[in-house]
Parts: sequence; C-alpha cells; structure tokens
Amino acid sequence: MISNKLPRASRLYGVANYTGRFKVKLRSEHFILLLRENRTNTSRIGVAFSKKYVPLSVVRSRVRRQVKELFRKSRGQIKSTDVVVRATQKILKTDLKDAKNELKQLWVRVLK
Repeated sequence: MISNKLPRASRLYGVANYTGRFKVKLRSEHFILLLRENRTNTSRIGVAFSKKYVPLSVVRSRVRRQVKELFRKSRGQIKSTDVVVRATQKILKTDLKDAKNELKQLWVRVLK
C-alpha cells in the first residue's frame, strides 16, 4: 500500500525551527507564512495554531491537515525551504471554506 503521509524529514520539530530569522513573510487575513532557506535537500513545514486564534480543536486539526496537504502536493516545487504557517485571526467553523481558499492563494504566492 502506498502511503500519502508527509515524511518525518519534511516536518519541522522543536522551538528552534519555529523561531529565528525568516527572509520572507507573506500575510493574508487569517494567516502568516514565514519562509527561509535551510541546509537540507528537502523543504519542511511547521504549523502553529494556538487556541487563541483557532479555539476548537476540530477546526485546528482540519486546518492543519489542509495546510499539510497543500504542502505535500507541491513539495517537489519548493526546494530547501522551511515554511511555518501561523494563524493571525480567529478561524471558526463557518470560516473554513474561506480559510482554505486563502491558504491556496498564499500557496500560489509561495510557488512563484
């Protein structure tokens, strides 16, 4: 069986990977994408959503899965880059469709 799971090497772990200096900062209404080059051959992603901005755990998990899926599908187009996604405003269940469209638009900007 073929696994579509994001490999461990493509995920960011630990506080050190989420902090520091990022060269590119892309903003939208609900999200901030932080990008920087890394020393590995693969691109990596980190997702940081707090309860303050995404109060329901179900919504947090769903948005996190959507972010990781967008990254997984376009992973080959981004080389040696760390991407951190953060929420900036409250995302509720009713906003999920808008949030997904917003993420897609931001991702298009990343791929350029």
